[in-house]
Amino acid sequence: MTTGALTTGALTTGASTTGGFGDYPALLDALHADVASGRFVASPSGRVLASARALGGDGTRRFTRFGLACVPAPGGSARDDVTAGRFAEGLLTLQREVVHRTLTHTIARLGERASEGTSLLTRPQLQADLADVAMELQEAAAEPAEETGRDVRWARHLRLTRAGRVLLRLLGGYSMLAEGPGVDLYLAEVTGNVYLQPEAGDGDV
Repeated sequence: MTTGALTTGALTTGASTTGGFGDYPALLDALHADVASGRFVASPSGRVLASARALGGDGTRRFTRFGLACVPAPGGSARDDVTAGRFAEGLLTLQREVVHRTLTHTIARLGERASEGTSLLTRPQLQADLADVAMELQEAAAEPAEETGRDVRWARHLRLTRAGRVLLRLLGGYSMLAEGPGVDLYLAEVTGNVYLQPEAGDGDV
């Protein structure tokens, strides 16, 4: 049976993620524990997304193969506006860091590939796409702290999601392999859809 408690993790709302691809569920657990004093944080629709391990293997099967679960919020879950706001900001920070490390990985991987003896990174359109993602990350990091309304957060989430999808397109099918970044980007998108939607709803679950 799932409870509303969670072991405290190391991630803070402003921390940089330094793990490898595939660690999004663990980082999400750490965020829950950090902002809610060891509890889970409920979404506006009354659901919780966390690692399948933390939730006891319950939840939507669609995500369990990626290590994430979605369940009705257990008793004791945090539901107050202050905690929800801190959690939302933490999710955006986490999503930004996932996109950032994917950008770094994309540049490195494409730099190793060549076409007709020339590095793929010399292609103008590819350079433009990477520059757009880098600019989006810079703008996301510079968002004023006072701009914290749900509509603003949702717009930030959508922009980061689009940036992540650009990188997935550049990486091609490799991105969804076990060692690729696609799963973390997908989970960050889904989690944001559930917790950051301006209108209360289940989001994309």
